[in-house]
Amino acid sequence: MIEALADGGTWMASRLAEELVSPTSRSGLLALLAGWIVGAFAYRFYVARTGFSLRAYLRYAFPRRVYVSRSFAVDVQIFLFERALAPMRWVALALSVSIVATALANGLEALFGPVTQAAPGAATTALLGLALFLAADFGTYVTHRLSHQLPVLWAFHRVHHSAEELNPLTLNRKHPVYSLLGVLIDCLTVAPMQALVLFAFGTPATAATIAAVNMGFLAFAYCAASLRHTHIWLSYGPLLDKIFVSPALHQIHHSKAPRHFDKNYGEVLALWDWLFGTHYQPREREELAFGLGDEDVQPHPNLAAAMFEPFGYAWRALRGRRTADVAPVADPAQSEVLAEALPEALR
Repeated sequence: MIEALADGGTWMASRLAEELVSPTSRSGLLALLAGWIVGAFAYRFYVARTGFSLRAYLRYAFPRRVYVSRSFAVDVQIFLFERALAPMRWVALALSVSIVATALANGLEALFGPVTQAAPGAATTALLGLALFLAADFGTYVTHRLSHQLPVLWAFHRVHHSAEELNPLTLNRKHPVYSLLGVLIDCLTVAPMQALVLFAFGTPATAATIAAVNMGFLAFAYCAASLRHTHIWLSYGPLLDKIFVSPALHQIHHSKAPRHFDKNYGEVLALWDWLFGTHYQPREREELAFGLGDEDVQPHPNLAAAMFEPFGYAWRALRGRRTADVAPVADPAQSEVLAEALPEALR
């Protein structure tokens, strides 16, 4: 048993190390470094107008209050927990979307008969990749918006928004139920598009198209996407902010201020927010406080509470209580009892 746990710990550590150093990782060190370099220019523009000091920027970018906070500790716990479940999550995602896409492609073949498949050229592959990218990003918008507007789904997405100090690990502060919802939405948005590519061009073209989509998301990650979950303000301006989600737009989404509630749901493209009336464009830099603006008590003080508390919230929401009555009062003693069921390293 001890040997198995040690092997599991070694495997997890190697996976984390590989993810951190890989240039193709959207949350790797290179992508984070690119974000902080861009952040230095943002700091010079918005904060240090009279002159730039690297030492001052590093103090600004990595404030002690963020990285010694309880909020950051919970981010670390959820990050490790999520990575421990990563194989199961990716297998479920691949199987579900692939199975639905294959079934739909077989249905198209049964309806219209087989087609003569030919390998698409570079331009066609790029267009197909763009279409699949739009479907994936729109699916994320739908998942995100539903998770805010339906109380039973908000129960689980609250875990992400209960972060009171933003840092790059907050990206992974997600409840598994929220991730599962994303998979289900992908089956409705991504799988049909993937099925069309599979039906018309075959498996190799589908793989190339998916690779093009991944490159699109990777390119966005290197364009300072990591700053979205920090306090480093960076707006792309009134025009580009209507097309792409700048760090400032997503920070506003995390704001506790009521005027920012239910705004800026987009992942990569702000276009969906602009089209569907959920876009909030700041006119200038705004001072923001993060967390749950309508709850006075932190409901997720540790990993156990973050994983189990949402089920109670969802149950109360299903029983029809008003939104104001759904928020529970956190019981520290109960949270400690739940925490005892978890490994010491994840507390």
